[in-house]
Amino acid sequence: MIHKPIFFFLTMFLFIGNCVTGEPQYKEQLIFDPVQESHGHVHASCIVECPNGDLLAVWYENGPVRDDYFYKGPNRDKSDDVRIGGARRLNGADAWSTPFVMSDTYGVSDNNPCMVIDREERLWLFHPTLTCVPDHAWGSSILNFKISSDYQKSGPPRWDRESILIIRPNGLDEEIQKRIETLRQRAAGDERALERIQSRLDRLSDPFARRFGWMPRAHPLILSNGTLLLPVSNENFSYPAMVMTSDGGETWITSRVVPGGGATQPTVVELPDKSLIAFFRSGEKRIKRSESHDGGMTWSEITLTDLPHPGAGIEALLLRNGHLLMIYNDKEDDPRDSLAVSISEDQGKTWKWTRHVAKVPNERFDYPSIIQAKDGTLHATWSYNTKAIQYAHFNEEWIQAGE
Repeated sequence: MIHKPIFFFLTMFLFIGNCVTGEPQYKEQLIFDPVQESHGHVHASCIVECPNGDLLAVWYENGPVRDDYFYKGPNRDKSDDVRIGGARRLNGADAWSTPFVMSDTYGVSDNNPCMVIDREERLWLFHPTLTCVPDHAWGSSILNFKISSDYQKSGPPRWDRESILIIRPNGLDEEIQKRIETLRQRAAGDERALERIQSRLDRLSDPFARRFGWMPRAHPLILSNGTLLLPVSNENFSYPAMVMTSDGGETWITSRVVPGGGATQPTVVELPDKSLIAFFRSGEKRIKRSESHDGGMTWSEITLTDLPHPGAGIEALLLRNGHLLMIYNDKEDDPRDSLAVSISEDQGKTWKWTRHVAKVPNERFDYPSIIQAKDGTLHATWSYNTKAIQYAHFNEEWIQAGE
């Protein structure tokens, strides 16, 4: 009989060894059991690997019910008790820690967190706070960021700095005017369509709509020159942009908005030639794409890829061997009951391999996050029926092996 601790370490040794030798490997587990430990509406996770080998995951969740202000409506992800939760998986451990609170702004809703570790090994946490819930949700958000150099121990990080980031959009008015002119030509004689167009013009005149509503989703990206690039999009106008800092968050610059509109929640990769590719959530049943050749300051017109898409969260990742990976819901319509990982050898023009990490009819698996660890393996998290966060550890060989 093999004792459980000995069996676990033997299993992990074989798993790590097999990953090195290129044999397909896949393991998964829930970060916490929602039956034993409910966190309400749980969604939009992000995962990072710490320099010491720990894994850190965050998401948003409902806090404890507080009768003095708790919103009891149907949209619990926008209620005023929503906070940022997190958990840690210690290097070499076989389970995640008991979840803890990463950030909680009293009386409002904290959502869509994302993290990155910069070249100085500081942890950054970004998340929007919805200031006007429950009456107004995503469009009322302001962006928060926190920085920690003390996060590689049990429990939540100790924050060195906390601040808000109010984004000044670059080129938004010009792009919206172009889009409205196009829509106006298409809507000639359609009074209802013209009313909708006028409503957009009215919103453009509202300075709060321009400066509020900017939200992240996927990982920030540390560029090859050390710049931190945060992909964001505006929920009031559905235009993406990139916000960048090269001095630890003291000053920020904003790219021109990505032309074309109708896209949100960008995820960005940097290619070996320093050019950037951004992919976007859209409502057109295909993932959208744009490119930048000046460090993210300007972007090409948005085009549609061949990847099916139900209008859900996605994440792209450039692997160290040059392959491009996408994790996404590979279907055109809801329910989001199929979550796939695809790999491209030609920078996303074609996708040679696809394998599913979750596929169960009428269940829900979405808003994925993925990283490549120092050992070359892949760690991913995603929402599990919006009740828990699923975690998986696998390698590229497992994807290429097919189903």
